[in-house]
Amino acid sequence: MFRIGEFSRIARVSARLLRFYDEIGLFVPAHADSQTGYRYYTVAQLGTLNRILVLKELGFSLEQIGGIVSANVSTAELRNLLLLRRNDVEQALAAEGQRLRAIETRIAQLETDGILTADDVIVRAEPAREILSLRRVVPSFAHARALILELREHARPLLRGPPLTLLAVGHSPQFEHDEIDVEFGFVLPAGSGAEPPRGTPLTRRTLEAVDRMAVCVRVGLPEDAHLVTAKVGQFLALSGETLAGPGREVFLKPPDPERMHESVVEMQFAIGTA
Repeated sequence: MFRIGEFSRIARVSARLLRFYDEIGLFVPAHADSQTGYRYYTVAQLGTLNRILVLKELGFSLEQIGGIVSANVSTAELRNLLLLRRNDVEQALAAEGQRLRAIETRIAQLETDGILTADDVIVRAEPAREILSLRRVVPSFAHARALILELREHARPLLRGPPLTLLAVGHSPQFEHDEIDVEFGFVLPAGSGAEPPRGTPLTRRTLEAVDRMAVCVRVGLPEDAHLVTAKVGQFLALSGETLAGPGREVFLKPPDPERMHESVVEMQFAIGTA
């Protein structure tokens, strides 16, 4: 058997970490001298220690590692645990990616003008439009992007001609990121007699005209839209007007659900006097 110093050199693990693992019951020595308190380890324990270190490197908590090691889980069970861990890591990376894009957008904003301004908010009238649309309440922006694909699939027979403008209408009276009442639709050409393909959930309706619409453009994900809508808020504060209906987003170029961070969108807010 090896004393803790020798074992730490062989295992390439600090003696301090070995003592900590012993204290929490995760990895105890094969023998501990009751008189001297010296800890002794065997070569056979190297396999268990290596497994602990690998699981820790993969991001499992010490509590989870203790359960895995003590239960001596099978290869199949360990594979399932690793699949769950992979899913956790993918979600964390996605969240960090969104945070990184927000930071980059903020840096670019500071480099261009240093402060938020309302200079690029314009007001204009919007005419009534005929749209072929699909409306749902979805739990996230990712689900909203999937709704675009569903709309395209149902409207495929109508998309063989010139490209149709895609727009979105936000029907929620207040913003909830996990309960988004959104309607995606294609703008039909004037005089078009196109009807929803039979057997689809699509609806043809008239999107009403708006006399005064505050309009600005964003580039990127809807998750980053607050950096643009803040300009609308500042404009409203200066003008004394208020929001007066559902907001709209008009895609100035066809969106790619796999590259939504490159989207160019005209954000429209119906406004009026209080």
